[in-house]
Order: sequence, then structure tokens, then C-alpha cells
Amino acid sequence: MKILQIHKYYSKKRGGGSVSAFFETKKLLEKKGHDVMVFSMQDVDNELSSECIYFANHFDIREAKNIFHKLWLVPRVIYNRDAVKKLDKLLIKQKPDIAHVHNIYHYLTPGIFSVLKKHNVPIVFKLSDYHAICPNYKLFAHGRIDHSCENGKYYKLFLNKSINNSYGESFVAMMEGYINKWFGFYDNVDIFTAPSEFMRELAIKYGIPKEKIVILRNVLNFDVYTTSHKKEKVFLYMGRISQEKGLVVAIEAMKLLKQKKVLGGWKFIIAGKGPHEKFLRKFVKKNEIEDVVKFAGFCQKGGDAWMRLMGTSAVAILPSIWYDNSPIAISESMAFGSPVIVSDCGGTKEMIEDGKSGFIFKTGNVADLANKMQRFINNNELVQSMGEKAEKHIRSLNNEEEYYQKLMEIYKKASK
Repeated sequence: MKILQIHKYYSKKRGGGSVSAFFETKKLLEKKGHDVMVFSMQDVDNELSSECIYFANHFDIREAKNIFHKLWLVPRVIYNRDAVKKLDKLLIKQKPDIAHVHNIYHYLTPGIFSVLKKHNVPIVFKLSDYHAICPNYKLFAHGRIDHSCENGKYYKLFLNKSINNSYGESFVAMMEGYINKWFGFYDNVDIFTAPSEFMRELAIKYGIPKEKIVILRNVLNFDVYTTSHKKEKVFLYMGRISQEKGLVVAIEAMKLLKQKKVLGGWKFIIAGKGPHEKFLRKFVKKNEIEDVVKFAGFCQKGGDAWMRLMGTSAVAILPSIWYDNSPIAISESMAFGSPVIVSDCGGTKEMIEDGKSGFIFKTGNVADLANKMQRFINNNELVQSMGEKAEKHIRSLNNEEEYYQKLMEIYKKASK
């Protein structure tokens, strides 16, 4: 089968979970003997590709030299004509049987769906986040869940300053929502895949036809994970450091455990980078808990630092206060034989068996999280037994062969 895989990034150094899932899918399809092509955006860190001559020109509005340059780039964020033209040239040269589209926002844009449909290429689109139902792709603003886009009322994004508390950025997001709706870009998609039941139900609520959405869990190549590491007294968060990840809740839980004098040498390590890091570092210093809360910086996936932290940390924590979908980092920690503690917000709670492979705590509840964390302290048997169950469970949930069989069924359904 000739399969076109599309992602805005073709670099393992950029992006997060959606990039990992993209490369895992590409690798699996190639292993199964399929002819896999790629369409992406040009970048100095890109992997090698024979299709790179067709990649859209590189741009990044965050790299704009001044406000005028930024304003000039805004239309391209909503509809990238260059990406549409380049993809059209690729499709004339190559004739894929199907296109599997991953994360495209603000670079390739949903405008590419029209050119795929023009060439009669069936489209499978992964819902990596909530962008397909709202330009505020986290459904999060001002420190809480934000449903401004419900019923297609994109103007509320502007009124609420839902994007970075900015009227300007919220106006751009509002226009993006209306343009995608007016031109019916998403109507061209044949099948939407959702990594969680939560995502599927919310997408249906926002108007995507239920017959077009199927559940397809993420996939992992378990060959790269080993559970032979000796576990250390570490609670680990691995990922983007941003407000919606709820890291303040976890830090306050560590403060509470320290005050109760029950930590017994355990530490909380935050590995990653992001816009909330500076605030969190000050928060930790102000609360005088620098001895038990550490920042490890960004760890490249597969690198030595990443392998060491993921492999040796006893317990993983994801205290999100937004609708986290199906984060790869949690799957990876479980694959390393670490139990996990997650909030009951979004689709993450579907990934574990509460009380068996980890614990689920009430979103934002510091005392509840601290209680769940304390159960692992001085309890190596619980860490080991839950870790073994976590590994077994995630190998079943993110099973490569089951993922492949389901994906082939989805491709077949989309082609009809």
C-alpha cells in the first residue's frame, strides 16, 4: 500500500507526543512492507526524505523579526498557500492510496485537506488535540477549562481573550475557526481517529459525526524500553512545562509531604521545558522546597538523560488540570515498569487501572495527590508490583500488532 504520512514536523527534535506517535506509525508501516511517503515543512533538523523537495517552506511566527513581520505571517498560519501548492505537486508526481494526517496546525493548515480531496486521496486524520473542534486546541484559558467554541461560537474566543490572554491572538484564532468552517475543510476528512474515548465523545459533542470517529490508541515499539533499571526514590514528570499540566499541584503536594516529614529521601523531578518553567522555579524557591523538587531540563527522547530518568524513576506523575488526551509520556513510563499517578481530567485516566497499575486523583486536589504519592513512599513492594502491572497493561493497550490491524481496517474503511 502506498501511504502518505503528513505532519508539520519531520524532526524528532521538535514537537512532543504527536511527533513520537507519527514516527512510530511511519516505522511500523515500513516494517510491514508498505511504501511510505512523507509531507512536512522544511527544517534544518529534519530527517532525510526523498520527498523533501516538495516540503512546504519553513516559517515560524514565533521567529518573526518585528510586529509587522508577524502580521504578514498571520494569514499563512490560517491557510498556507505554499503548503497547498507543494502538496499538489507531490500528489501529481506520486499517487498515494491514502493520506494519514497528524498534526498540521499553524504550519501546513487544514487547507491541505482540499487538495487531497481534489486528487481523490482518502483522508485519515488523527485528533492529537482539540484543534479540529476549537482553535483553542487545549480548551484551556485563564487557568481553567474553556468551552468558548461550543456550538461554533468562535467569537467567544475573542471576547474571552482565550489565547494567551490576548485580543490579537484570540482574534486570529476566531478567524481560523470561522474560515475552516466556511470552507468546510474538515468535511473532506473520511475518518477521524481518537486516541481516547474521552476525545471521541467530546468531538461528537462539538459536531463531528459519530460515524466518522473511531478509537485508535497510540502505539509503542517496546523494543527500546527495558525494565532492568534499579528504581530510585523519584516521582517524575516528563514533558512540556506549561500551566495546564498542573505542576503547581504536584509541587504543593511535595511541600505537604515534606511538612509531614514522610518523604524519606523521595524527590520530585520535573524534566522538560516550557513557558511556565520560570514561574515554577520561583514558586519552588519561595516555598523553600528546592531540596525535594528538582528541574532536570529538556531531555531528548532516546538520549542518555531521558533513558536514565525514565528507566530509574520509581513513579511517574501527570497532574494535568486540562483535558489531556492520551499522552505518550505516560505510556513510556509504564513501558519502563513505573506505576503512574494521573488526574481524573480528560482521557489519561483511561490509560491505567486505578489501584492496579497506578492511581487516579481528583484534579487539582493537593491532599488527594499527596495521599496517593505517600502510598509509594517506603513501599518498594507496591512500586514493584504496580510497575509490573503497568508494563503489562500498556503493552496490551498500545500493542503494535493490534494497532496495525486496526489501522489497516481504518484505511480500508476510509478508502470506501
